Amino acid sequence: MLPALLAGAGILLVAGLFIFGGDDEKAAGEAKDSKTATAQTAKGRSGGVGSRPTDGANPNQARPKLNPRIANAVVTEGMSPLPNKEPEPTSFASPAEEIAYWEKQLLTAQKNLELRQHNADYAPSAEAKMRENGTPEEIEQFQRRLEIVADNLEKAKVRVAEIEAKLEALRGG
Repeated sequence: MLPALLAGAGILLVAGLFIFGGDDEKAAGEAKDSKTATAQTAKGRSGGVGSRPTDGANPNQARPKLNPRIANAVVTEGMSPLPNKEPEPTSFASPAEEIAYWEKQLLTAQKNLELRQHNADYAPSAEAKMRENGTPEEIEQFQRRLEIVADNLEKAKVRVAEIEAKLEALRGG
């Protein structure tokens, strides 16, 4: 029984030294001088909860990388409406300037129509996947989304037709 007691006491002694282990005078002096995290980082220590160097606020940072499927989308400000969108001008300096403005608007509208058409073309395959793997609630929600996709496609077609008619009238045709 004595050897078991001696082994247990030895284990406790070694564990105590590891846990509470011998602070020498140099370590005790440093502990008194640097109790704050900023003092520790000033001395070059990298541990603790001290402040870390960060980049300053820079408004000229590069834009984040986007998924290539959506990188060239017409909508660039997310889903929110454009806050600084200028209203359509009511008068122009010359007919050529007005035609140039509406041609630019036509290109934008055609690009939007192309994206909407792509979404409408993709919808049947997405619907088939949803019917295979989706719950009834998800399928119902997807049906509402399909209606929105169809409405957006119709709005885009109407916008392109309006701009084309306006350009034809301006060109005298």
